[in-house]
Amino acid sequence: MQNNNFSEAQSLELITSMINDSRARLARNSGTPFLIWGYTTVAISILNYILFQYDVKCWWLWWLIPIIGWVGMMIWGKHDNGAKNYIDRVISIVWSVIGVSFVWIMFAFVYYHAPILFLVILMAGMGTTMTGYVIRDKATKIGGIVAMASSMFFPLKHWLMIRYVDFNDLALQAEWMNIDCLLFAAIFLFMMVIPGHILNRKYNSKNNSVCSKN
Repeated sequence: MQNNNFSEAQSLELITSMINDSRARLARNSGTPFLIWGYTTVAISILNYILFQYDVKCWWLWWLIPIIGWVGMMIWGKHDNGAKNYIDRVISIVWSVIGVSFVWIMFAFVYYHAPILFLVILMAGMGTTMTGYVIRDKATKIGGIVAMASSMFFPLKHWLMIRYVDFNDLALQAEWMNIDCLLFAAIFLFMMVIPGHILNRKYNSKNNSVCSKN
């Protein structure tokens, strides 16, 4: 009869191997969602900036970010047939909670004029940072931490506007507020787009090295 009992060292080795496999798979799967949300946010932010230059204010365009993002995730999810484990579910739950919070933030902005860009960057930075620590990816961790720190630019800019901008000059006030779109796009570019490309490049390079060995 075959002995199925594991020694303590074998058990630890098996657990470590499972954790490393899960982390590697999670790192591989994290690249594309970052690109989907990152590029969508950057594109909508720049589009709003361009429209504002022509005095066209379409605040409803911001709602395209969650719509396009979730549609992109659904399409991508159909091609992701990998098995899910506990770590995958935890990360999925973290981003699902943050996603639902984004909806409430949008309503808070519409009805209570809450500082939406500050809150979105802060929460997205938190999710990115947690993901970076789980998958042990330096670029993702740095992107998330820098995004969280950069979120303070928005209340700081608002404070500077109150002190130094003449609110009777509507054109100058609008220009200051319009800068938020470019700042928002730049932060998402650094927080999600760049780490997403780095993660995908790492995965592709590993795949190519495996294929060359075979």
